[in-house]
Amino acid sequence: MRYLIVKRTDKISKKVSELIINKCNDCNFTYISEKETSTLKDGEKLDIVFSIGGDGTFLRSVHYYHKFNPIFININTGTFGYLCEFKIDEIEEIFPRLFQRSINYKEVSLLRLDKYKFKEESNSFSLTNSYFALNEFRIASIDEATIKFDIYIDNTFLECLRGDGCVISSSLGSSGITKSLKGALVDNEIEMLEFVENAPIFNKKYHSISSPFVLNKDKEFKLTNFFHNSFNVYYDCESLRINNFTKDDYISIYLDQSNKIRILTNPKTNYIEKTREMFAN
Repeated sequence: MRYLIVKRTDKISKKVSELIINKCNDCNFTYISEKETSTLKDGEKLDIVFSIGGDGTFLRSVHYYHKFNPIFININTGTFGYLCEFKIDEIEEIFPRLFQRSINYKEVSLLRLDKYKFKEESNSFSLTNSYFALNEFRIASIDEATIKFDIYIDNTFLECLRGDGCVISSSLGSSGITKSLKGALVDNEIEMLEFVENAPIFNKKYHSISSPFVLNKDKEFKLTNFFHNSFNVYYDCESLRINNFTKDDYISIYLDQSNKIRILTNPKTNYIEKTREMFAN
């Protein structure tokens, strides 16, 4: 098996990384450095990615290496690690399962954002870029100006949003930015999409749905008719600025059922208990 380690730079994470390397050597696994992955081609096999740190480390490992379809093993060395399956004192339990090929994992669909550009010469749309996220995509204005755009769900018009933007998240992402915007906290075993507005304008002439909207995993969001031709997109630990976006262009956000990541599960992990510890008094 070929494995890679993504870790934080603190002393504890470095020590855990050394322990993982020794354990993998005992199992005759092959170590691949992060630099060496640049020589791997899309679809080439990378069996395991160890994420050593917190939720941010895990998100970074997913963004960089999901295209190799490894099994992600998340070990928490931070303060809480809501998305992490294993604690430091549970590392010894991982390797008998890997060595015996007794690997029970869960599959999680990634969110996907596709950007489409309208071409006048052909009177058609062209897919220009695609981006992936585990937690959420957040559409935001530039320089805190009000942003305005139309929202469709499966080609049915929902609303014209005026405000600071919106978040479209998965169930895993419901515990992050979505929750801070008063979104619903959703059991991470449920595959779904959640739409939450960010500070929408509310007056006599205009008001939006002003409520978290949880939808079936098969729904697709289409955002178009942007009043400004530039805006920001934040996704997990990444961000990008979209420029020269015409009113005819659009972005599509959905759960990509054909693009899943595999996460080694820990039978001891109780997410209801972790939710209580993280959010309740």
